[in-house]
Amino acid sequence: MTEKARPIRDPQRKPALAGAALIAVSIALVAVGRHDRTPTVLDPATVRQSMELKFVDKADGSVVAVDAANGVELERIAPGGGGFIRVTMRSFASERKHLGLGSDVPFTLLRMADGDLILQDRLTGRTMLLNAFGPSNEGVFAALIDHGRTTQ
Repeated sequence: MTEKARPIRDPQRKPALAGAALIAVSIALVAVGRHDRTPTVLDPATVRQSMELKFVDKADGSVVAVDAANGVELERIAPGGGGFIRVTMRSFASERKHLGLGSDVPFTLLRMADGDLILQDRLTGRTMLLNAFGPSNEGVFAALIDHGRTTQ
């Protein structure tokens, strides 16, 4: 009697599939948010903190998040890393490109009085409530706005 050969399982397959699933879900959620293009007007009294952000693609595949007010590098995201930031910002940049808009105007990251984080693009009118994507995804943007600061 012959034995059937058992398939060899790749131990790195599960994390890779989980990462791919996270990216797919993030893209789907970002795509869902693309339908409402009415500019959201926020009451300035409810904004506790704001930061203007630029994202710069580097030749090595990394992406650098920069505080647009002072040019300080907030975070360097290595190729293949920073899944939620990459997917979110690629989606925002893609929309600008689709509309024929440039990348000179920074994005605005807002912390509201109730603690919510909101990402806005003044050029397209797009607004994204980041806590809708879970605390760990919101946390990567919170780290940007908190960079070098203590929160109140």
